[in-house]
Amino acid sequence: MSTGQLLWVCGTDETVAVSSDNGAHWQVKHQKVDGALLLNIDFADSKFGYATGTGGLILATVDGGETWVPHSGTSETILQASFADLQHGLVRTPTSLLFTVDGGLHWTAVSVGQNEEDIKHFPYTFSLVALDGVHMAAMLKEGAAQYESQAFVFTQDSGKSWNLLNIPNVTLYSFLRSEARYWAVGTEVIHKDQPGGGYAVPVALYSSDGQKWNHSTSDLSGCKLEMCTVCNTRGCFSSNGVISRVFLEKPTYSAFPATKELTTKWASTDFTVCFVGSNLYCAALKELAQAPSSAGSPVPTVVAPGPLGAPIPQGPRCIVCGVDRIFIDKKAQGAYTIKLVLGVGKNGTVTSVEAQGAPTPEVKRRIEQQTQQWIFEPYLKDGAPINVKLNTTVSVNVIKPR
Repeated sequence: MSTGQLLWVCGTDETVAVSSDNGAHWQVKHQKVDGALLLNIDFADSKFGYATGTGGLILATVDGGETWVPHSGTSETILQASFADLQHGLVRTPTSLLFTVDGGLHWTAVSVGQNEEDIKHFPYTFSLVALDGVHMAAMLKEGAAQYESQAFVFTQDSGKSWNLLNIPNVTLYSFLRSEARYWAVGTEVIHKDQPGGGYAVPVALYSSDGQKWNHSTSDLSGCKLEMCTVCNTRGCFSSNGVISRVFLEKPTYSAFPATKELTTKWASTDFTVCFVGSNLYCAALKELAQAPSSAGSPVPTVVAPGPLGAPIPQGPRCIVCGVDRIFIDKKAQGAYTIKLVLGVGKNGTVTSVEAQGAPTPEVKRRIEQQTQQWIFEPYLKDGAPINVKLNTTVSVNVIKPR
């Protein structure tokens, strides 16, 4: 993530590092050998930031990242997190969606009361936003992928009550906080009453409370070709190679070389964009006078953690394990089940992967690249983490381009 012109990254050995020169050099601000694996890092403002990960660890900073201090967390790995300040936050663990209003001393499950049965239709937590000490919300999905139908669960009274909201005719790909508002970006179906049943156009919605949503009047033409996805406060990917800053009153656009290293975990300054996968990759940004007029390469699909209420599997447990379900390839078409042979290190990261049964070398490469980014709960034997080998499968569909 980025704060102004600073880039922040977290990862193994409880490491938090920062770059002030567009990713050329990194300074470690916190590290603990054999410590937790940090999965998320963010800042609510220029001073308060947080990082969360395995073992329920929460690190917080109140001095702009100079020092990071452990705070009360949960007993489970924190898959997703959003904090408005040191006291108020929302987290997703493998089993629960929880919030705190006292800095983690107590955690309470999000409950929508009489709508509890309705919320079961949306078991995937796609994104969390703690807007301030009063307002918190989560975008939930019917399935794990970004194109699934969604609903919002939100509070306007610091968690005393929660409400469920469906916004009709939209499919939302990103939900985040920007400029003290909730923002959601995706597509909206318009003219449904016309012959052909209408069509989808880009949409950006904002709200101050989670209940009432307004359409942004900003120019979203840059999102028309590939749609804007994988958004953060610096903008959205409108293709592999273009960032569209749709949260500005007058959107701007930046280009970077399209790359196979692109992932859904990214951050940028005014001059550089960086992606985190099996490695850290950074590229220079070039300002564009206008949005591109032709479609670029596709952007990776965001995949939510496993569903709430799912049974905890035995053996090594993957906590971040997304793979695109649809691949475009000129040389193959059809449904395929791919066997994966994985090596998982003591810290839960994938050390080796072999995809067996892929229809083409390119599909094999892409599946292995995405699987290399998987993260597992460190597997313990006699109380100590160990390296493990794992066999599993993924099902994908391959289609030929038009």
